[in-house]
Amino acid sequence: MKRVSSLMALLWLLVPLCATAAENGTYRNLRIFTDVIEEIERSYVDEPNSEQLIEEAIKGMVNSLDPHSALLPPQAHSELQEDTRGRFSGVGLVLSMRNEKLIVVSPIDGSPAKNAGIRGGDLIIAIDGEKTATLTMEESITLMRGPRGSMVSLTVLQKTGGKEVRVTLRRDEIPLQSVAHYELKRGFPFIAVTSFNDNTARDFEAALLAHEANGPVKGLVLDLRDNPGGILQQAVDIVDFFIEDGVIVSIKGRSMEERQVWRATTEKPVRSFPVVVLINGGSASASEIVAGALKDRKRGLILGTTSFGKGSVQNIIPLTDGYGLKLTVALYYTPSGVSIQAKGIVPDVELPFQEMDFTPDEPPMTERDLPNHIKPRESADEEPLPQAPDRLKRDNQVQRALELLLSRDIFGKG
Repeated sequence: MKRVSSLMALLWLLVPLCATAAENGTYRNLRIFTDVIEEIERSYVDEPNSEQLIEEAIKGMVNSLDPHSALLPPQAHSELQEDTRGRFSGVGLVLSMRNEKLIVVSPIDGSPAKNAGIRGGDLIIAIDGEKTATLTMEESITLMRGPRGSMVSLTVLQKTGGKEVRVTLRRDEIPLQSVAHYELKRGFPFIAVTSFNDNTARDFEAALLAHEANGPVKGLVLDLRDNPGGILQQAVDIVDFFIEDGVIVSIKGRSMEERQVWRATTEKPVRSFPVVVLINGGSASASEIVAGALKDRKRGLILGTTSFGKGSVQNIIPLTDGYGLKLTVALYYTPSGVSIQAKGIVPDVELPFQEMDFTPDEPPMTERDLPNHIKPRESADEEPLPQAPDRLKRDNQVQRALELLLSRDIFGKG
């Protein structure tokens, strides 16, 4: 009974107490709830699991609020904390729940799910044969995770073609390496931010500094495609690299405590080079904060397709016995005061992704290919930068972004 009473305490924690509670119809329903539990325990044909009944009742109440609020049992609460630290073991899917359907927002690069061909917009119908329609999103995530090397079977309804397929995946450690960078062309770096965890802003700055150490940066392609979001402060810190002053993002909730404004600071050197930001339907939450701020402040041209449209803020509230409550407490607004909730960020240049044909050219023989050639003095001390892989050269959105930056650099001179 100790466990049951602790869950009852959880239920009461979710309800603010007030002096007139007995007179309020909402709180009178709690008495009905306890009466129902007692009657089930006394009369149901089989002996019920009271702990499970109460937990499911709380889940149902919270899940009815919106797709992002949830009761987090101890394991799910612990796993959410691990996610922000940047490492977990599973299949590597970022998920959302819409109309009781488990939707793939995006697969994580290099993950078992990505390698198996699962794409944004696909539906997860079942996990090891258990229908996801009967599960919360947190329960589905728990089923997908497990020890590294163990197997899990997913039934997937593909967005393209509507075909239902069964995919067996081997779970692996998913390191959330949130920043990757390459040199597209001399002076034009490409930086991909795949999520916002504890180290994202620091890693982003390190990538910028690596390119700046090799000469002036003339323009940046910032890739936020399939970035599901993460820690808001990390998104604010990245925008702060490009905006000298003014509002970056604001959030507004029902209470004054949930109304905050984040502004640019003078702590970091502000970069003035042009930026093209890539977004798509998998860009959500914190990545939309970055795109929205750079768009509103005229510091970035947005290219791609409309973003996901998650404009709500969730707080994680610790409860007793290791439980947590993920609760939507506010909506966030871009610097111009626009909420993107359920609307998304609309790109300045609409361009759906398409993989282009690309055949690497055989480079001609030059002086630098001769043995013992003298290195040019201006590059003798430079650190080599990672060059763009072929997949970026086949990526029409990346190549269009580079063309826009090159034309600005050429026609902006003089």
